[in-house]
Amino acid sequence: MIGAFLYVDAGKGHYVPAKALAESMEKRGHKALVEDMFLACNSPFWAFYCKREWRFMLRHPKIEGIYHRAHDTKLIAALFRFLSTHMHLKKDFLAWYNLNTPDFIVCTNFLGANVITPIVQKLRLEIPVFSYAADAFNNPTAGFNKRLDLMYIPTFLGRDLLIKKGHPEDRVKVCPFPLKSSIQNLKVLSKQEARRLLNLKEMFTILLNFGGEGIGNTEFVYEVARRGLPWQVVVVGKLTAFTKKRFAFFQKQYPDFSLHTPGFIDNIGEYIYACDVQAGKAGANALMESMALARPFLVSDLLFAARDTTTFLNRYQVGWCENKTAKQVDILQQFYGDKEEQDQMKKRFSALPLRFNSDAFMDDIYEEVEKWKTARTSPSAQIG
Repeated sequence: MIGAFLYVDAGKGHYVPAKALAESMEKRGHKALVEDMFLACNSPFWAFYCKREWRFMLRHPKIEGIYHRAHDTKLIAALFRFLSTHMHLKKDFLAWYNLNTPDFIVCTNFLGANVITPIVQKLRLEIPVFSYAADAFNNPTAGFNKRLDLMYIPTFLGRDLLIKKGHPEDRVKVCPFPLKSSIQNLKVLSKQEARRLLNLKEMFTILLNFGGEGIGNTEFVYEVARRGLPWQVVVVGKLTAFTKKRFAFFQKQYPDFSLHTPGFIDNIGEYIYACDVQAGKAGANALMESMALARPFLVSDLLFAARDTTTFLNRYQVGWCENKTAKQVDILQQFYGDKEEQDQMKKRFSALPLRFNSDAFMDDIYEEVEKWKTARTSPSAQIG
């Protein structure tokens, strides 16, 4: 079987699940294609635009909120469907399809529902197209398409919100979150074991995750240092030259502060196990990896696309959302001093209605592909 996993290069949140599912396929002996959706349609301009637009919005969250709220409509969804079938994308996608002959397509960006689905249906290609809601708790309205074969989302909260938007109930399915293999196969570590492994001190530890885009600043560590809190802060993710200089300057001002800046790392799971709380922007991968490894998450930059993260964290009380630095430290200072709340937090993680397993997700996809094929070959379908 050949599976195609099409992402859009607008942050790692779309690429990582595509890669995780592809790896699951390949280890079972199947072939998996992981490609930029717009490059598969021979549209490098739109690939470039999505990449640059998202990186700009990450650095200007106020503009992001206004811009994406204004464009997140069913009218925009209809416009995408029209343009995808009236531009060169249709012809070039057909060439890509004939070259690769996949058995199914999974789009891990919301645009796929209104770009790939209408193209496939217009060309009458015999292949199911599934969409995965990478935001985990909802999917943009601009990705609304009733004719999509199936929408996968890893939370019940997200499923309910999609159905309220008008998605057919029988075409929305809760799935396991597709953890990347480095997290899924990671040996369980205690905080003490992880800290010894990473040469960290045995003290209350905050993991600041700047992500692959390097979104973050030094305000948090300054606030912690000014309050004299006996904490350890570890900063992971991309660090620009300017950000490195700012952290170096901070360390000169506070030489006794336990600050570690390993930057971009490939063993994030070990760092999550070593921390008491992870903090950063509301990227679904970072957040859900924290949930999988039972560490609370403080969302420090809530973007429009991730707004329903607040509902999830408030409902299950496994984290917080707060944009202002001083209030972030207030929240964590209270958590640090409340041992009973820390114990209750551990219990709440065990009750989360979430599953984390790329292999189980792929099992479900295989099953849905077979259902799709059976439906197409049934006598009633042939008569129709």
